[in-house]
Amino acid sequence: MEKIEIKYDKKKLLLFIIFFGVCIIGSTYFVFFTDKFATNQNAKFLIVPVNIFALYMIFTQMKRLLDNSSIVTLTQGCIEINEDGKPQTFSWTEITDLRIEKRQNGKSEVDILTIKSDTRTAEVNLSPLDKSVDDIRGLIGNYRP
Repeated sequence: MEKIEIKYDKKKLLLFIIFFGVCIIGSTYFVFFTDKFATNQNAKFLIVPVNIFALYMIFTQMKRLLDNSSIVTLTQGCIEINEDGKPQTFSWTEITDLRIEKRQNGKSEVDILTIKSDTRTAEVNLSPLDKSVDDIRGLIGNYRP
């Protein structure tokens, strides 16, 4: 076994980008081109920050879509977590606690991988990754001595 790289799921990111793109186009159309909202100046002022937020969300997801770096890398000697461009490498011998747990994130639950050593802690959200939580759990079991 060499190393396994787990990356973001490109399909989920693309659906997210399409959703926000449709929201921008649809909301702009309704506010500026329909009779019901075209005369409402408050709606026009409100749609600008909403669309800026949606553009920001599209931009951040596009960065993730185009960036082909791995989020979790498993090798025989270590596990590396790379979320938000800050890689942290933990050798298997220094890990004191490694667990996958479900946490509430608004109305939904997300799976979080938590790694602790004596000096530091790292967490990564496993939900947007291209492997399922059970697959990741199995891979960690295979690689961890």
